[in-house]
Parts: sequence; structure tokens; C-alpha cells
Amino acid sequence: MVERRVLGTLVANPFLSLLLSLDAAVQDDCTPIRFAPSTTSAVITGQAPAEDILCYSLTTLSGQTATLELLEGSNVMFGIRGLVEAQDHYSFTTERKTYLIVVSQLMRSVTDQPFRLSLSVRD
Repeated sequence: MVERRVLGTLVANPFLSLLLSLDAAVQDDCTPIRFAPSTTSAVITGQAPAEDILCYSLTTLSGQTATLELLEGSNVMFGIRGLVEAQDHYSFTTERKTYLIVVSQLMRSVTDQPFRLSLSVRD
């Protein structure tokens, strides 16, 4: 039997606290991800800040397959609000909605951490 300690996760995981603290005001600050015409994927390149998070929004149709993968970034992780946290690779079947993708550092560093995040959405 596997025992899960949800309260311990909430206290010990600052990323989860940041993810849970996203509200409507923050959602407005998320950068929309738009694929180039006739493409189903994109790569986001950036710097995960030491004291903050980066937020991206991805709007999908129902029944598509979305895949996110960190291509580079040894101290970087992403989460999808209401779905998963602290990932470096994740695939899921989408709903017709806008997902909030948060990128942050895994272990806080005093410097920004470079990353490359690949996203694809396929029918």
C-alpha cells in the first residue's frame, strides 16, 4: 500500500504553492502560446527566474494529445495548473479549455536558469 502525504507536499513544495496561488490576475499575465500556421508544435526558450515563475497559456480543443518536454534546463520544471506539477515530460488528452503552464526552478538558485520547452498538440 502506498501512503501519500498531501499536507507534507503542500508545505515542502514551494512550486506547488506558486502554482496554487495563480488567480485571475496572474492568468492575464500568462503569455499565450500560438503555433505558426500549419504547425502543431513550438519550442519556448527562456530563463526561469530565481524569485518568480513564468506563465504560459495554451488553448486546446477536446480530444487532442498535448505533449510537453523540457529539452534543456537541468534546474527547471513545469506544471500545468489543475493537472500536474514538477514535470520535465508530460502527455495528456486535452479538453476544450485554456491550460496554464508554469515554468520555474526546481531548486532555488541565485541566478536565472536557461530552459527550452517543447510543446505539441495533435489531433
